[in-house]
Amino acid sequence: MHRVEGDLWLVNLIGVGGDYPPTDEAGFLEFAHSLSRPEVYDAIKHAEPISPIYGYRRTDNRLYHYERLPDLPENYVLLGDAVCAFNPVYGQGISSAALGAQTLNQCLKERGSLTGFAPYFHQKLANVIKVPWLIATGDDFRWFTTEGPRPNFLGRLMQRYLDRVMATASESVEVYQALVQVMHLVKPPISLLQPRVIGRILLPRKTNKQ
Repeated sequence: MHRVEGDLWLVNLIGVGGDYPPTDEAGFLEFAHSLSRPEVYDAIKHAEPISPIYGYRRTDNRLYHYERLPDLPENYVLLGDAVCAFNPVYGQGISSAALGAQTLNQCLKERGSLTGFAPYFHQKLANVIKVPWLIATGDDFRWFTTEGPRPNFLGRLMQRYLDRVMATASESVEVYQALVQVMHLVKPPISLLQPRVIGRILLPRKTNKQ
């Protein structure tokens, strides 16, 4: 849930593996009621909707490795979804596109000539996209319906840790802020391993509230 202008709230419900939120009002409320925590349902059960409920189910992640092409056209580069498109649930598409634009600006300043610029830029862009891509696909692989090679032991260990992070974020403002900064690409994932975050996660749940 996100508060917007005019004392209005934007409510998003997410499902995976065929368990999707219905787009009729009664079904939407019932889906909210089925969540493991009651806060969202309690907040919207008596609220007045001001628009229809919209559903979106094109959630595949796509990454094109232009940096691997042996011969890129001169004076032509690609950005945004043309290079990497994310499951919108992670909210990283616009942030990644902005980082791509920032990388393009930096590369233009670094290169004295546009000759050979495309492969140079796309190699830099691939390094920038690597982190949000790993965040998105790593989290998607926690669901059995996701296709592709499964994470290794370290990847599964990080998934279990992130489960604890997300559970604690619902009760700790500090952990929530740290998680949001990583999801919005403001800080790197390693920031979730800071002692202050780990300490909040390891504290008994009853003392982990703010």
